[in-house]
Amino acid sequence: MTEEQGAPQSPDADTDKKSFGKDVGKLVSGTVIAQIAGILLIPIITRIFGPEIYGVAATFISLVSVIAVIGCMRYELAILLPKDDRDAGAVFLACLLIMVCVSLASLLGIWLFGDIIVGLLNAPALKEYLILVPIAAFINSLYMALRYWNSRWRRFGTQATTQVLQSVSASGLKLGFGGLGYVNAGSLIIGEIIGNGLGTLVLLYQAVRCDLSAVWSNCSLSSIRTQIIRYKKFPLIDSGSTLLNTVSWQLPVFMLTGFFSSTVAGLYALGFQMLQMPMSLVGRSIGQVFFQRASVAKHTTGLPEIVEETSSLLIILSVMPFLLLTIVGGDLFSLVFGAEWEEAGIFVQILGVWAMIWFITSPLSVLINVHEILGFGLKYNFLNFITRVFSLAIGGILGNVYLALMLFMISGVFVYGYMGYVVIDRSGASFRKIGNHVKKPVFIGLGICGAVAFISLFQLQGIVLCSIAIAAGIGYILFMIRKNVLVKQYLFIKRKGM
Repeated sequence: MTEEQGAPQSPDADTDKKSFGKDVGKLVSGTVIAQIAGILLIPIITRIFGPEIYGVAATFISLVSVIAVIGCMRYELAILLPKDDRDAGAVFLACLLIMVCVSLASLLGIWLFGDIIVGLLNAPALKEYLILVPIAAFINSLYMALRYWNSRWRRFGTQATTQVLQSVSASGLKLGFGGLGYVNAGSLIIGEIIGNGLGTLVLLYQAVRCDLSAVWSNCSLSSIRTQIIRYKKFPLIDSGSTLLNTVSWQLPVFMLTGFFSSTVAGLYALGFQMLQMPMSLVGRSIGQVFFQRASVAKHTTGLPEIVEETSSLLIILSVMPFLLLTIVGGDLFSLVFGAEWEEAGIFVQILGVWAMIWFITSPLSVLINVHEILGFGLKYNFLNFITRVFSLAIGGILGNVYLALMLFMISGVFVYGYMGYVVIDRSGASFRKIGNHVKKPVFIGLGICGAVAFISLFQLQGIVLCSIAIAAGIGYILFMIRKNVLVKQYLFIKRKGM
């Protein structure tokens, strides 16, 4: 059978390692193209749409994210877990039924409480776009369910295609609307919705074409009910945990808008978008493949090794880009996106260390679901939420956005570091082995970053300093590709039989 038509596979440990890089490579190849398209178009888009417009669109996307994350009540995570494909099909159909109900409920909520929502967020320009929130949330929920369904069947190539389509179409539409003179938040919002919708249609077509008759036709309401009960921990515990996590992610946009302005929220939104780029480019792809492998390795003796090596890989890949951003963020943003966006780069400099810890631990967080320690996940997300509320509120009350982001960064380092420690330890992985894997790359990365920081003291022009930093980052990555065994093994070497 082909990759697109074959059943889920449960490879042995050796085959796991050999194919890990291949599957990550498929996703990364799609995200590389998608990110390149986005990077090329964003500097043009930011010169058309100012920070205030960006802030309104960011608030809309934040609202959609909060609803979409519970669109399936977290049953999408259970799609990977059943051994029987018919059971997995029943879980997927349960997701479809739930997301319809959630979308209708959100539509009713916006109709009843729309004015209150706009008032609390201090974003009157958002009111005319609120009706689009349930539509966007449904599309995003469906995409998440389809993504996990395709991951079960290891159709990572198809997912790579959707990532390219989403990025290119969304950015292209935003640019097109702006070029036609529609310089408002609606252009950014509609472009995002259509881009996500096109990617969702591709995954839906693939799933219907390959799986409808073979799997879904064997499902019944009784089997759907059985699977809903079997995985009831996900809505009962994980949905609340994940909702807290998602709200905590959107808190900066909501609270920066409320305490300061849509302009400040827009500056933060662009900065965070750039911090997300390494996660979108590599981290999310690693996490998605890691989830599938860890779900299988849980039933063997191979889980500690895959956790050790994946953790080490994430550390190696994160050291340079994030630390360099803490040094040259302001200069880089001013150069690439325009002078009015320099403040966004300063925000990135403040958040760089936190973003590095997030990049390392976020893909590993799927181990909470693999080990079914959902109670811990709820406690961790509650702690994350509370610390972010206090951090942003203190800065907001004192009227100091830099203090708000600094406290946000410090609390995030401790909370994400704690979560990473717990899930690695629970997997039986060795921190000593992880240290042995990463000590040389980390020392090299810190040394290079120290040299760039020293050079920055000479008050060089922005373009010169940014060129030095970019060259240093590229040089580090190329050196790791060439010399580091772990990077080559998992990401870049195509072995025989892969």
